[in-house]
Amino acid sequence: AEKPENQLAWNLKALAAVEKTTDPRAQKWAGSLYNNIGWTYHDQGKFSEALGYFEKCLFWHQTRQTGESLLIAKWSVARTLRSLNRTEEALKQQLALAAERQKLKLAEDGYVAEEIAECLFALKREAEAAPYFAKAYQLLSQDSWLLENESKRLERLKSLGAK
Repeated sequence: AEKPENQLAWNLKALAAVEKTTDPRAQKWAGSLYNNIGWTYHDQGKFSEALGYFEKCLFWHQTRQTGESLLIAKWSVARTLRSLNRTEEALKQQLALAAERQKLKLAEDGYVAEEIAECLFALKREAEAAPYFAKAYQLLSQDSWLLENESKRLERLKSLGAK
């Protein structure tokens, strides 16, 4: 609800309170706060700081075995590794995440496919990336919010998937 320039300060204050409390209801907010702080830092281009919070988020979800939220935390860590130009490591983690989703019999995830494609593309492996771009487009173009707000992104996926 805050202006973007004030969100980080409030999230950090909230996290400090959550980390000090013994109230289990309040402690449930830690995962969301780690995630939100991580994305705020990521959006600011502070990728090392973002990774630290995403790793805390991942640990929080691992200790609670939170299902789909745990998978999202893994994705966020790998996404940030790509931002840090640790692309091989990011690719390995995204491929492992895709395999884990398959093992758990979960639906394919367009964001995972997109990240695999972006990693391969960054590594100059365009031919390998194309099917992942196509899959990402197929899945993500079903999302009405993305269609309305990220049309250029979707067009890029479509274009790179057609190659």
